[in-house]
Amino acid sequence: MTPPDLSKATALDAVRQTLGIPSTLTVAVGDGINDIAMLIWAARGVAMGHAPAELRAVADEVTGTIADNGVVPVLRSLLATSPASISRDSTFDRSVR
Repeated sequence: MTPPDLSKATALDAVRQTLGIPSTLTVAVGDGINDIAMLIWAARGVAMGHAPAELRAVADEVTGTIADNGVVPVLRSLLATSPASISRDSTFDRSVR
């Protein structure tokens, strides 16, 4: 059980603020109904391919399943972003699938 005012999104936002990370540089990957708020919160919300339709509907993109190592292309896209090219106004390339 989680209080109504707490979620994975609120926890991640507290960490983001503590670390001074711009909200435009946030990414979240999820596969369950309890991840809906987190994917909506993130600048780039990614649903796993095996996620329920409700989660895939709110995601910015859908990647492969766990069996297909679906999170790998997401992680590779983050590593491909040069730290020097990231600014406070940066947004993620949502074209990676």
